[in-house]
Amino acid sequence: ASTLTRCPSCGSRSIRRVRKPFRARVGARAVTIPDLEREICPDCKEEFFDREANVAIDTYCFGKRRKRA
Repeated sequence: ASTLTRCPSCGSRSIRRVRKPFRARVGARAVTIPDLEREICPDCKEEFFDREANVAIDTYCFGKRRKRA
């Protein structure tokens, strides 16, 4: 279920929760996270990540040894 009811960037009420690959750049290296769940605004294309998604991004990009706050 979507946790956002309105896009913080454009105000749209069309936020969608999706699970699809996410590509990130870490220095010169490109990393693809295969099934990352996040919320996307179909109007402005802004993407929003919850804590679970951020932990997955850190793990894929920096490994499990990275310290988290």
